[in-house]
Amino acid sequence: MDQQFFTTPLRRVLLAGILLTFAASIASAQTASHYLGLTYIQTLPGKAEAFRKFAETDMLKFGQMGVDEGTLDAYYVARLTAPYVAGSDHNYIQVVWYKQRPSLAPLDMKVWEARAKKAGYTSYQQYLDKRDSMAKVVRTAWRVSAARIGDIKVGSYIRSVSYQVEPEFRQEMLRFLREYTLPISQGRIAAGSLQGWGVSRPAAATMSDDEAGFSFVVSNVLKDGETLMAGPGVLTEEAFKKAVPGQTTYAAYLNELDALNRHRKAVTTRIMEIVTLAGSPPKVSL
Repeated sequence: MDQQFFTTPLRRVLLAGILLTFAASIASAQTASHYLGLTYIQTLPGKAEAFRKFAETDMLKFGQMGVDEGTLDAYYVARLTAPYVAGSDHNYIQVVWYKQRPSLAPLDMKVWEARAKKAGYTSYQQYLDKRDSMAKVVRTAWRVSAARIGDIKVGSYIRSVSYQVEPEFRQEMLRFLREYTLPISQGRIAAGSLQGWGVSRPAAATMSDDEAGFSFVVSNVLKDGETLMAGPGVLTEEAFKKAVPGQTTYAAYLNELDALNRHRKAVTTRIMEIVTLAGSPPKVSL
């Protein structure tokens, strides 16, 4: 929902060098410029169930309007699951996939007032007041999608791992994802053990990798909680050869993975349930 939850101005990066580094590191993704707006939300005590219903109804209406009007590719709300919700500063995330690069300009309130009335409210402020009676916005962030394949649906579970990678090895991480992780994930999707896969990065126009605290977020989408707990399974040598035919040996792949792991650190792991969805996130080539 075009900056619906954005409550503070986004920081601008003043160093053009950061922008140049960002453009070079994800040149293939930049051709499409698939920006994601993330809003981290914490429900108020005793309001979790009410907020979920609100997300499944009223929030979905606003997201669907953005899709129908052609400003969004997709919109969804995800619930952070156990065990990660314990001690976290949020338990829901709103994710907006923009069709175009998002603007730093103030909201066009005429648009939002019209949307609020379509959703059954007398004003946009009435909608915000209802939302704020159940939850508070913790923070917002922008990312750029570097890759995305497969599907996502209501009821899907997303397991996301954030990696911080040493600066001189970030290009190597991209190469490894492109040459190995992508085709392996495609094979798992074809086999039915995985529903989708994607990679996102901090949007350098607003935040550097070091400031964000991570360089890449690698996400696996599974069709339900049971499938997630079972996991995509161990990558066998046979499955590797089928996914990456003739490119290298299984042993060489494991050696490259081991070498890369010396220069990257898994910062956080999160599991989220998709509770509402409008539109469909676009396919993005790595």
